[in-house]
Amino acid sequence: MSKRKADENPSTAPPEKRSNVVQLPSFGAENEYDNQTPSSSASSTALSTRQFSSEGIPSLASISMRAFAKSLLSLYENEQSQKRTRRQLNELPELLVTRLFSVLRREIPTYLTHGLLIAHFIRGTEITLTGELPGVTNHTLHAIPDNCPELVHLELRDLKKPSDDVLSSVIKKLPGLETLILRGCTQAGSKTVAAAARSSELRVLNLNYTTPSATSIGSLLLACPKLEVLKLAGIPKLNSSAISAWVKNIASAETPERRSLWRLTSLKLRATGLNDSALSSLLSLTPNLERLDVSSTQVRSIACLSCLPKLRKLSVAYCPINITRAELGKIPDLPQLEILHLGAIGVNGSPTLTDSALYSLTDLLEPLTGLQSVSLVGNSKLGFTSRKGDGALADFVSRVGRKCTMLNLGGVPNLSSQDLRGLLPNQDETSDVNPTPTPRLESLTLSNTGVDNEAAIYISTCRNLEALALENTRFTSCMKDCLPSSTHANTLPAWT
Repeated sequence: MSKRKADENPSTAPPEKRSNVVQLPSFGAENEYDNQTPSSSASSTALSTRQFSSEGIPSLASISMRAFAKSLLSLYENEQSQKRTRRQLNELPELLVTRLFSVLRREIPTYLTHGLLIAHFIRGTEITLTGELPGVTNHTLHAIPDNCPELVHLELRDLKKPSDDVLSSVIKKLPGLETLILRGCTQAGSKTVAAAARSSELRVLNLNYTTPSATSIGSLLLACPKLEVLKLAGIPKLNSSAISAWVKNIASAETPERRSLWRLTSLKLRATGLNDSALSSLLSLTPNLERLDVSSTQVRSIACLSCLPKLRKLSVAYCPINITRAELGKIPDLPQLEILHLGAIGVNGSPTLTDSALYSLTDLLEPLTGLQSVSLVGNSKLGFTSRKGDGALADFVSRVGRKCTMLNLGGVPNLSSQDLRGLLPNQDETSDVNPTPTPRLESLTLSNTGVDNEAAIYISTCRNLEALALENTRFTSCMKDCLPSSTHANTLPAWT
């Protein structure tokens, strides 16, 4: 066959040679597989999702909102239909306006102009504006206090242009706020936080990836004793000295109610200058904490968790913790733990979660009947000293992994297909600790591992699986053919 004909018929060309070497990102570097979410594209390597038929018929309101979103432009084509549409929008009750606005943001964000937002959607007690809406201007923001004097929920997410002065001038006119989300508003600074401190009823505050001073945040903590959720990820000026100063000021407050953060149930300090000393002193003020994220900080020990008996979620990914049997022995009894993220744990660029430590971790997690999600992404030493299918990874999958609804083992190059044998149902081993012979997994991430087509047999037992990540593994396009003929049609997504 000529070269030209071969080019015109690529199906006859010889396949490219596939490398068996799993390429990994550098240790400790976050990547797209750490918190991977389902993709709609079908692929033999990408994260695949299974589409289930709807269990019920959508409500008439939902159908009508989607139809309205598709027809909005045509409804504004002539003056008569435009007037009718405006009148009908103004007559909608607040609950339906909020739901409709959510649909429009998702379906046609670029069509939502400043005028349309002000006329119909900036009203009620709950407002959400995001960076996906090009119609949001400073004038839109300034209209919020006038249109919504009773506002209790304000979410301004990923708005890069509004200045600190603009944001503060809006927020200070909303003293009844209970929820304030400013995630990704990169110009939100100390003036904005000072304005938020006037909202004494504030219960939820999200300042992730904003730029206030640590001092302004400390003043807010004293002024808002009802805070239940506090998110401060990625704030560049937040360091251990500043956090220690908060603790000192709060502990010396005039009234007993303000001498602790006893209402706080969720705390996020990811990617800040936090260290062990500052964390330990801060947690002494939060006895009711249920969710803690200190990933990508300088926290080196998990011993301070002893003061958090109600903890449900813990994330210490990318922290320089030396995970050993002795260190794991410092973890107190956490009977309510549901979510655990231990991605890329290591010191000086070297991973520390080894097979020996994983055995101890498995012993610790196995009795937790409420455990739902575990991430061990990027711990590249796991499986290094074990025999395939008969080591720490296989033991973990058999005793813990199969009980979870979400499991992330991405970036563990020594993970083999044989290590997934623990997913196979075993009626003989059903017990109080392992009551489900079939795995509960709904999401499984195996990207950047050594698994191959053999794993299809074990994965096919996960009857509830909805999302599967297999990028940069040794699976081939014939994976579907590897499934046993008795496998249910919906066991795995279809590959094309």
